[in-house]
Order: sequence, then structure tokens, then C-alpha cells
Amino acid sequence: MNRRELQKRKEGRRKVNSQKIPFKVLLMMFAPYKTVQMQIAAISAFLKKIGCEVRYLEIDIYPGDDSNKFNHYIRQEIEAFQPYLVGLSSYDMNYYFNLNAADFIKKNFPEIKIIVGGHHASAAPEDYTTCSSIDFVCIGEGEYVLKDLIEALREGGDTNLISGLCLRDESGRMKRNAARPLIENLDELPFLDRSIVHSRQLEINYLPILAGKGCPFQCTYCANEIMKNLYPNRDHYLRYRSPERIIQEINMWKKIYNFQYIYFYDDIFAMDYEWLKEFTELYVKHFPTLPYYCLLHPSLATDEKRVVLLSKSGCKNISMGVESGSEVYRKKMLRREMTNKTILKAARTIKRNHVNLSIYMMVGLPGETLLDMLKSLWLNIRIGANGVQTGIYYPIKNTPLYKYCLEHNFINEERKKEIFTYTYNTCLNYGALKRGLIILFKWLNSGVPILCKLQLRLIPQFLRIQYRKVLLRRIDYK
Repeated sequence: MNRRELQKRKEGRRKVNSQKIPFKVLLMMFAPYKTVQMQIAAISAFLKKIGCEVRYLEIDIYPGDDSNKFNHYIRQEIEAFQPYLVGLSSYDMNYYFNLNAADFIKKNFPEIKIIVGGHHASAAPEDYTTCSSIDFVCIGEGEYVLKDLIEALREGGDTNLISGLCLRDESGRMKRNAARPLIENLDELPFLDRSIVHSRQLEINYLPILAGKGCPFQCTYCANEIMKNLYPNRDHYLRYRSPERIIQEINMWKKIYNFQYIYFYDDIFAMDYEWLKEFTELYVKHFPTLPYYCLLHPSLATDEKRVVLLSKSGCKNISMGVESGSEVYRKKMLRREMTNKTILKAARTIKRNHVNLSIYMMVGLPGETLLDMLKSLWLNIRIGANGVQTGIYYPIKNTPLYKYCLEHNFINEERKKEIFTYTYNTCLNYGALKRGLIILFKWLNSGVPILCKLQLRLIPQFLRIQYRKVLLRRIDYK
């Protein structure tokens, strides 16, 4: 950028401060999955509500991609939009892409402020504070952190005391402020801004939505425990929107999109039984023929009354996390206390009430033996789910199981850099034979519905996924 262009941008910034023209925010995410990024859409909606102008740049990444490959896309977007703030969305697998993007932006557009948010930034802010190109790291929920930051940048105010920020002081040292309290009343937040994910929404035949936020369980492989402990009001970590608000949102999107069902992406749907009763009454009244899918913990799925309500309200598919079929391993290493008996009872309860069942399994866990993997396969067969999604364990930064992997030298850092999904390889220090077994059991578990229920219709889908991965280098499940 030449001196004249730089001066023009500085004058434009002074104009933003003096005339209150819309504050421009560019949200960016390096994403390996083609899906509707709901957290991005939520932040965009909030920023627009407070008067910002927002754009979203989603960049698809695939195994083997070099971070520098995308610099020209970033340059084009910034030159066209001229944002004052760039927000990078983080999770463990796009870490190096975020660092490269921050360095590229700061080198070529030094006046732009850069903030990183998301699960990785919240769980391990130290990974980003060491990057001199990053001005701020957001810890925890970002809506009101961004509001305070933008107001300070507009007015030339002090950013040092903003709750939920990590930032550099005048001496260049990083300062970590405490997280803001959780937003307890989710109804105060606007509906998702689906305009910025419009093309993704058009690619799918369902409406992804969130009924609430949070999860009460403390699985060792999940970032929920870290996130929960950030907040002073952590006792309110699990929250739900009012059923009326959810009905309003679905009604609004029905006028715009043609979808066949709703998918509630909450980690735990309808844990509050009284909330579920109210939701059931309203959902049946407004959408008697619109089915929905949701996720439920096995301990909740054993409750006949709860599952009856779900079935009555239009739930056609429940997804349930099993992860490991080894009861001893599951309790000791994953902190998932339910027994195999509980899991099987939950499966029977769901199927007895005419709801399809999908389960999540995991292989490649640290210290997992061949016997553990065989136990997982056998429990999977006994459950008899309609669908099985099997992931390969990936250590998420600063989770208890990640720390266990560090202590026992399980993590292969070089291989970890090359993995963007939970699907095709392990980053743990296993030999070729063990890695081969992990991949084999990944596909054996996923193939149980085909093998045991003769769901031959799933075979073309399986082959299509492999074709898209190997030849098109796309990882999606359309």
C-alpha cells in the first residue's frame, strides 16, 4: 500500500470516529466442512444490531493446503470492503491458517485491528497472544466483548479494561482480563444472520438452529468444561431460549427457505423437562408436519416420559454420544459415567417410541487397546442404530485428555498440523499397524448399519464421500 492510500484510509478512520458512519467488521473463518456456521451468523446478527456493517469470508481448507494459498482472496476482500476490524474464528485445526492470515493482514494493512475468538482462543489464548500481528484475543462469548471493543475503537477509548479481552499493554506485554459473565437471557439476542451464510443454507434441505447454549457434562475430550469455568456465573452455563422465541425464528425462515426438517444442534437438547413440555405444545400447534432432529445424552434417553414427549412433538431422529464401547475405558478416561446397560436401555426407549437413532463413536483414543476397539464394535452392533458417525480422536488444546496425551508423549505435532477433520487419520504417536487398525475400526463402526441392517441405500453415499475426498478434495456429507 502506498503513502497516499494509507493516508486516505487514516482519514476514513477519523471520519468513522467523527461522523458515526457504520463500523466495518470482516469476519473470517478457515473451514474444512461445508456447513452453516451458526456461531459466525450469531455474531454477525449482533454486530448488525448495534449498527456495524459486516461481511463474512469463509475459506475452505483441505489436507495439503498451504496457508499462503489464500492470501490473494484475503487481499481482494479487504481492498473491496475496507474493514476497520477483522475477526478470525478459531478452532484447533485452523490455528496455523489464522496465524498466517493475521501476519499477512498486518503486514499489508497495518491500520486494521485484528481479533481472534472462538473455542481455541478461549481455551488457549496463549497460542494467539504470542503473535504480534494479533491485537486482541476474545475469551468466552463474544457479543458484548465486541460491542465494548468497537465502542472503544470508535471513540479512541481505553481497551485495557474490557472484560473478555487479552491484549497488549503499552510495554508490549499481554494482559488477560477476566471473561464477561454469561448472557443468561438468550432471548435478548437477535436471530441468526443467515444472509451471510445464505449460499450454504441453500445447499442443504434442513434448517440448523440452536435452542440454547451450554452443556452440563464434563467429558475429558471436550472443550465445554474449559469454557464453563471461564465465567463468574458458570452455574448458568446451560441455558435455553424460550420456546416462543424458537417458534418465531422457525416461522421467519419458513418464509425464506424451503427445508424438510429442523436440526437442533444443541449439545444437549431439552434437558429441562418443563421447558420440553412447553416446547412440545407450541411446536405441535405451529408445525404439526415438520419433523426435527436433536441430540440427547443416554442418561436422558432412558426417561420414557421425555422420549414420549420428543416423539409427540415431531422428533424423528435422536443422536446420542456413545464414543467407546469399553465401559471401563469410557468411565476412567472419558469421564462418561453411563454404563453399557444404560446405553442399551436408551436405545430401546428411543426405538420403542418410533424415533430413529444415530450414535457417535470414537476410535484412536489414547491408550485404547484392540480389545477396547472390539468392545466398541460389539456395543455398536448391539445398539442397532440407524446411523453411526465415527470420528478419530483429536486432542483439543487444554482439555483434560489433551493434557493426558502431553504427559504420556502421545501427540505427533507434525502430523497434527496436517489434520483438519476428525475423520481420516490420527495425530497420536502410533505405529503404522495401530494407525491402520484405527482407520479400519473407524469404517467398521460407521458401516454397522449397512452390515447389520442391510441398509444398501447407504453404500452410494459412502462411495460418494470417498470420491469427493480423494478426487475432489472436499470433505462434506451432502
